[in-house]
Parts: sequence; structure tokens; C-alpha cells
Amino acid sequence: MEFVQPALAGGMFLGLLSSLPFVNVGNCLCGMWMLAGGGIAVFLLSKQRASRIRYGDGAFAGVLSGLFGAVVGTAVSIPVRIISERILGNQQEAIEQFMRDVPGFEGALRDLFLRVASPEISITTIAFTFFTSLIVYALFAMIGGILTVAILNKRNAG
Repeated sequence: MEFVQPALAGGMFLGLLSSLPFVNVGNCLCGMWMLAGGGIAVFLLSKQRASRIRYGDGAFAGVLSGLFGAVVGTAVSIPVRIISERILGNQQEAIEQFMRDVPGFEGALRDLFLRVASPEISITTIAFTFFTSLIVYALFAMIGGILTVAILNKRNAG
């Protein structure tokens, strides 16, 4: 239970910043928002505890913040898709042409990517967004949590 509140804060941070247009470009810098979300969860966890935090605690807090971040990110992506539908709707033809020009990229995989890149909102696009975010956010937030434990332990030891 002590992990939930810090993980919620880290997940809100990473989910919101990773799903907002233009701001989400920060994830191009080695997954900055995702790593920071896991780090925030561990930092807040360290403030709750009197004892030293272990690497397993950092990994768990990071994964949990990635889970919450995937839920938040998916929820935020729905209104963002609705708002950006007019902009992306005009670009859909260019995206489809680009996909046709890529050699070896055809069939069901191409159709799935076209559907996800489209501004439509369906169960398929929401599920794809959620599960992809869940895996990526949990992995990177776990790494961020472990790195934060290493930094905090080094700081407390020195």
C-alpha cells in the first residue's frame, strides 16, 4: 500500500507528459518522461520511509508507476485524438501513401499501423495504445526507478 501513492504521482507525471502533443517529444531523449516518472515514484517513496530503499523496491515502484502512466496516457490520448482529428484527417492520405511506398510493409501489420495512425477512436486503437504504453512505460519507469535508487543510495552513503 505504501507504493500506491508515489506510483500514482509518478504515473500521472509520465502518462500526462508522454501523451500530450509536442511535449511528448521529450521521450525521444532516451524516454525522459518515462524515466522521470519512475524516478519520481522512488523519490516520493524514499520520503515516506525511514529505512533505505532497495533496488527491488525501486523496480516495483517504477513498474507500478508505468502501469498507472499507461492508464493516464490512454485516457488523455482519447480527447487528444478527438481534438487533432481535423489535423490528422488531412494528413491521412499522405500517411497511407508513405506506408504503401515502404517495401515489405504490407498486409495485416500495415493495416494495423494505418488504423493506429488514423484519428479514429475504436476499441482496437485504444487497446493497442494501452498495451503498447503499458509495456514501454513499465519498462522505462522501472529503469528510472532503479537508477533513482542508485543515486539516492550513493547520496546517502557519501
